Amino acid sequence: MDWFLVLIGVLLIGFGGYIWQFKNIRLLNNIPAGAHILDKNKAARLGGCYLILIGICMIGFGYVVENFSSQTIIIIVACFIPINMIVMVSYLVAQSRNMR
Repeated sequence: MDWFLVLIGVLLIGFGGYIWQFKNIRLLNNIPAGAHILDKNKAARLGGCYLILIGICMIGFGYVVENFSSQTIIIIVACFIPINMIVMVSYLVAQSRNMR
């Protein structure tokens, strides 16, 4: 395993879990300081889940980098990028519906 990617993944999972568990949404960059949040629990859950998902992907990449060929890694990353963009846009839309 590529331990640097695994470390990044674990940090993202821990950070996402912290935001979700303690509802500390002020750490999320996409929520303005003066915005009125309709549901703080939903905002924390969305942000935490997105960070946990990205952390799991980083751990997966750590495994893939060490165990697969370069061509396979390129295909996996090429598929991950558009999927991640779709998930990120979905997260941002869901988060914007939760603000006034």
